[in-house]
Amino acid sequence: MCTNFALIKKNGTAKLADRLQVDGSQFVYGGNMTPGSLISVVRGIGGENQVLPATWWLYLQQTEQGLRPHKDYFSVNTNYAKLPKKAEYRKTRCVIPATSFVESQDGKHPHILEPADGSAIAFGGLYKEWTDKVTGEIIYSASIITLKGHKALENIHRKSTPLWLPDDAINDWLDDGITDTAVFDELLEPALRTPLRATPIDKTMSKKPVGDPFDIS
Repeated sequence: MCTNFALIKKNGTAKLADRLQVDGSQFVYGGNMTPGSLISVVRGIGGENQVLPATWWLYLQQTEQGLRPHKDYFSVNTNYAKLPKKAEYRKTRCVIPATSFVESQDGKHPHILEPADGSAIAFGGLYKEWTDKVTGEIIYSASIITLKGHKALENIHRKSTPLWLPDDAINDWLDDGITDTAVFDELLEPALRTPLRATPIDKTMSKKPVGDPFDIS
């Protein structure tokens, strides 16, 4: 998965917030979420779902200025093959809401990918809780789980696909009482939960269209 996604306030986002049983006004919105950005995660704790701000970079390091992304561990994504060794997979799973994401092939020919029906995406992710020794603040960090590549996207990004949770899996995914992750094995096969609209763009950050959009399913 490339390292850029967006969360835009629209009807699809409000519907996802309702599905997650959280207040969508608490989301961090933006059109260019990049590594190290402050993003929103939804976690389940004690039977209640909560929206938290989190740094999009799972592993942080303490500095004199506070907690910062750990330069030795580029951890915006967590590959599915590494999940069995991750305590976070058993204990601190989360949902990362998005309305679109950018993929490219070997760093070239980027495309914006977004649900063609206007819905929002529930990415499956992991989060960690930290205490900043400088400020005493509780800080959260997160990563998006990535799976094998999806055949429908092989001409846009062949290497991997973000974990996109179906609606009927969200409750269990956020249930912090479920520590036997075997129940999630079927989710680790790449899947598009709804057709996507792909738009060729000039660059990941500027997102200027350079071709006609087309649908992928």
